[in-house]
Amino acid sequence: MLEKLKKAHQPLDRIRINMKNELFYQSFAILIMGFWPIYFKFNQQFSIAYYSIYALLIMVSIYYFLRFYRFFKASHQYTGNSKDNLYELYYEIRLNMEAYKSFSFLLVPFAMIAALLIVFNRRLLKYPDKQLMEAGDWIVIPVVMVLMTVFIIWATNWWVEKYYGKHAKQIRKLLDELKEPD
Repeated sequence: MLEKLKKAHQPLDRIRINMKNELFYQSFAILIMGFWPIYFKFNQQFSIAYYSIYALLIMVSIYYFLRFYRFFKASHQYTGNSKDNLYELYYEIRLNMEAYKSFSFLLVPFAMIAALLIVFNRRLLKYPDKQLMEAGDWIVIPVVMVLMTVFIIWATNWWVEKYYGKHAKQIRKLLDELKEPD
């Protein structure tokens, strides 16, 4: 039984590696997004609007990054010496997977507003005398926003399953193997 409990370290190690990599890449991506107004040459009003939502993104990100960091640190305390310890680890992993999804879904409004600001800024630079919204935009923009939301939901679920779910399933399989027969 102790040997089976120790098998949980391999999927846990993979989860830790994935979390460490993602923390780095996500932090870097959020930092890069801070320069979008400069890169896309936003005017002052669009820059103010962008940095307002960017500040909200930073606040939400800090909350979730701290949560993931606490789990990451706590996962190093796993000793693998009891089935209860393994159950606790499994449920913490599942809980953090759901938190990861929540975090990604919270980014949808930011992505939508940022995309609109980029599109409207391009129009303003290219056609300064025209209106920002054209007649067809009232149909195109909502359709694009819905498609963008569906894509982000699909991509998040795929990502979480690929990088965390399969390892959680390995731990669940170990737990099932440890069940005592009735």
